[in-house]
Amino acid sequence: MSAIVERLLIGYGSESGNARTLARRLSADPALQAYAPRATPLDEIAPEALDAHEALIVVSSSFGDGEPPGNAEIFLARAREAPRLEDLRYAVFGLGDTAYPQFCGFTKGLDALLTERGARPLVNRVDADAGYEEFFRLWTPTLGKVLQGDAQAGRDLHLRVKAYGEADAYAAPILERRQLDKDAPGAWLLRLDISGSGMSCQAGDNLHLMPENDAALLEALAHWLGAPEAVEALRRRELRQIGKGLLRDLAKLSGSEALKGLLKIGRRKELEDYLWGADLLDVLEDFCAPGSVSLADLEGMLSPCLPRAYSIASAGGSEEVELCVRDIAYERGGRLRRGAATGWMLSHEGPLRVFCRSNPGFHLPREAPGEAPAPLILIGAGTGLAPLMGLLRETRLRGPRRETCLIFGEKRRARDFLHEAELREMQAEGVLTHLLPAFSRDGAAKYYVQHAVTDHAPLLRGMLERGAHVHLCGDKSHLERGVSEAFDAARGGIWRDLEQAGRLHRELY
Repeated sequence: MSAIVERLLIGYGSESGNARTLARRLSADPALQAYAPRATPLDEIAPEALDAHEALIVVSSSFGDGEPPGNAEIFLARAREAPRLEDLRYAVFGLGDTAYPQFCGFTKGLDALLTERGARPLVNRVDADAGYEEFFRLWTPTLGKVLQGDAQAGRDLHLRVKAYGEADAYAAPILERRQLDKDAPGAWLLRLDISGSGMSCQAGDNLHLMPENDAALLEALAHWLGAPEAVEALRRRELRQIGKGLLRDLAKLSGSEALKGLLKIGRRKELEDYLWGADLLDVLEDFCAPGSVSLADLEGMLSPCLPRAYSIASAGGSEEVELCVRDIAYERGGRLRRGAATGWMLSHEGPLRVFCRSNPGFHLPREAPGEAPAPLILIGAGTGLAPLMGLLRETRLRGPRRETCLIFGEKRRARDFLHEAELREMQAEGVLTHLLPAFSRDGAAKYYVQHAVTDHAPLLRGMLERGAHVHLCGDKSHLERGVSEAFDAARGGIWRDLEQAGRLHRELY
């Protein structure tokens, strides 16, 4: 096969600088130097002036809700006014944010416009979200193959994230659901099938679940309201996260002086204590007389069920996604309660409605070419192990191998050592260099992850001096304070220094 063009013009549209950086990386790729690649802002390119000897590669973000970036507006206007562009061969790599309704709107529209003008795509358009690095890694060599004459490689590559969200969640079948420990209510593994969804999840990202309400709670609400139809009407309404606005509306409807009093600023702590673990039925039973609030009233006041976010425990690029979640079960007011989301996902047999959101602040470090991989210090307690497993699995699958220390905290080694067999395998393979478990209930004194940090301070200091990144995941109420104090005791001020250097990554809930 021989090259299909002589020159490569890489046009970028960029607001934050990500597209510009990718364009410059592409222009410096050794495999593309035979085409004299040149990176320039899109606005400096006249599409009608390009000829058959030159390929146009567009690397661009979208601004706001699908608009062109500031340095791509003129190019778009020229392309709209240009005559037929039958000689133009092009490729589009789009970057966007799935939180916007018009995800990758500019690059999608530009691809359609160029095709309408007769231009021929070299590679299928890419729609990437914040996890664009993985797509760029796959797309770049494919582009090289196409430029060498392998047109089929461009037609076979499909890299498009679908913008799922709260109103358009993906129904993911449950492939596996099993308990990981030996205690009740327990930590559970869930493995979901996202094949064919177009979602692109990678280690460190979050999966959002759209739950439905507990059947027993819905039946009890329907009974209180005297409206059997409330079961369906409230199935996907938020009944657990109760805000002051809703409470004020209920106090006004019911005329409850007790509820009005509880909402006073001076009783904030008392209100917080009351709402801990409460649901809408508690509020109605405790403060509202039957008949004072109707189903129609509630439908006008209640928002849709809020999504619950969970850290992904699997490597990226898979057609499956794995979670590690803690079941929640408690009794209040004579009723058994379960977590709004965990209760649903651990009892529901059908698909779970989910969508993925990129979390680049918790991804693996990206080293510059020729730079040694930075060491990792991973610290997690309980199901805070989940995203750390994702990072380890990503390293095991794709590398690079790096010095890695995992400090994992739970209650008892014999009952709560989550993923022990797999972690031991990773240790034997060299994926995991140091495994330091901390079991709080196995000794006479409590032993937490911060104690393991103190006990292994010389090891951790050495890793930090070699540029280690710290990933911390767990309960925000207690974990960071204890761990940060232990790090600072080992080396004064290191926690703040890590944060300022971008080497501290937190996932706290």
